[in-house]
Amino acid sequence: MRKLMVLPLAGLLALGVVGPVAAAPNVSNTSGSGESIYGEWSSDGTYGYVSVGQDSQYGGFADIYQESGTWVECDPGAAGLGKDTPSTQDTTPGEGDYGFVGTRTWGYSESVTVDLSRRLDSGRATGSIELYTATVDECAGEYGDDALPQVVTLDVSVTATGPLASFRDHGSYKVPSQFNSHSSYRGKERAASGTVSAGTSIDATFSYAGMTQATWSDHTNG
Repeated sequence: MRKLMVLPLAGLLALGVVGPVAAAPNVSNTSGSGESIYGEWSSDGTYGYVSVGQDSQYGGFADIYQESGTWVECDPGAAGLGKDTPSTQDTTPGEGDYGFVGTRTWGYSESVTVDLSRRLDSGRATGSIELYTATVDECAGEYGDDALPQVVTLDVSVTATGPLASFRDHGSYKVPSQFNSHSSYRGKERAASGTVSAGTSIDATFSYAGMTQATWSDHTNG
């Protein structure tokens, strides 16, 4: 089973540290908070995901991806798969190379607002996102490198389907008389259902989704 906080919280922890608070020399106190929504969808040859979050210092962000098509075994004389591309399929079985044929859509944004209710009963993220859509034939060496961006409206909406869960952790590291560090984080998460739309290219219902809220702090001396 996929854990709710793996992808969203990893992004938040990477971004969510507030600048050092004034203190004695060689002493640093940092803290931050964030909230996020993550969702996936899959049906009839289509797979996609969206990850949106809002950080106490750096604001909102979103990452979205969808592919619609099929994986086929390439002819021995095909152009080949000489370029790394996103893959959701196991292409190792069989004796030949496999390639994706279909449409891929992807985008990233830093212009997103996330709003989760206090007990994660519901959540919504809205904003604009720069979206690319490309026709791909990996067997023919066509990867959609010439795709042009289009700015569209992103709308993610979720409603809780499971119980509210909480988590917390802390850690420390100490070198006597030289260095001392301790950190902690805590939060809550909840499974959800919902939908996502991005312009006219993506309009999907989640097969899996979750919401997360978290806070963290860190102190170092030395």
